[in-house]
Amino acid sequence: MPLISVVSPVYNEEACLPEFCRRLHAVLSGITDDYEIVLVDDGSRDKSWLLIAANAAADARLKGVRFSRNFGHHVALSAGLDHCTGDYVVILDSDLQDQPEEIPRLYQHAREGYDMVLALREGRRHGFIKQLLARCFYTLFNYLSDGSFDPRVGVYRIMSRRVVIELARLRENARFFSGLVDWVGFSRSSITVTHAPRFAGESKYPLMRQLLLAFDAILGYTERPLRLAVYLGLLFTAAGILWALRVVFVALLGNIAVSGYASIMSAVLVVGGVNIATVGIVGLYVGRIFREVKRRPLYVIAETCNAGGATALSQAIQLNQLGASN
Repeated sequence: MPLISVVSPVYNEEACLPEFCRRLHAVLSGITDDYEIVLVDDGSRDKSWLLIAANAAADARLKGVRFSRNFGHHVALSAGLDHCTGDYVVILDSDLQDQPEEIPRLYQHAREGYDMVLALREGRRHGFIKQLLARCFYTLFNYLSDGSFDPRVGVYRIMSRRVVIELARLRENARFFSGLVDWVGFSRSSITVTHAPRFAGESKYPLMRQLLLAFDAILGYTERPLRLAVYLGLLFTAAGILWALRVVFVALLGNIAVSGYASIMSAVLVVGGVNIATVGIVGLYVGRIFREVKRRPLYVIAETCNAGGATALSQAIQLNQLGASN
């Protein structure tokens, strides 16, 4: 088993890959010669896989995993963790905004006894709207999940082997990486790193994709929206009872007034809208249950380069089988 594995998802990054691999090899060689790099091609449409295969042919320490289609960034992260074999595993994106030169600091901090060291991005190079939406999402997500997620934290981090194995045991289709990591626990710390501008190309996370990921994360990692729907229903029920008591009280006084159609229609529309929204929330959760019970694999691999060994996935399967036999 190598000392350090580096896992990175790749999607249409042919302009970044040569420099990314060069800098990774330079940084890791300064720590140890016993390392591996796992690059997961998430259905790229450019020459990313050709570059990965060429680098893997030149250096056996580079592994390549190619999906049959695009399965998503967080699924690609999971696939990389499934195929890594190192005692310590570093995760970072391949666009070089996460700078490989920070890996020695992460590694040294992890050697102090932490199972995970997070990279807090300083001076984020994302646009104002993207940063604002990220803050809004994490504020909402922390409220709904009772979590304490920091918007400065991305995927860049280093983890011990036992954290990676436990993550490989989690096979649900809803893949919000930060939520999975938070669930497994273990000791953790953080360091501040400089967030660099993109080396080349454009972001692969447009606004709509970010919103879908946020929506998926909220539904996948908390049931509080269902509870809020119940509370809202109880609130409208209480309001209806109070209104009925008012009508009875006015009738007893002999002051019966005919309510206008506007107020009646407003009440019907509001209550009807709440009912439809509540049923929709329940339907979304039922849909997620439907996806999970089909038990489809997280991803489909088209081909690999240099992949093999005692992977985290194989170790996780052994642990699951051991738990089932006990």
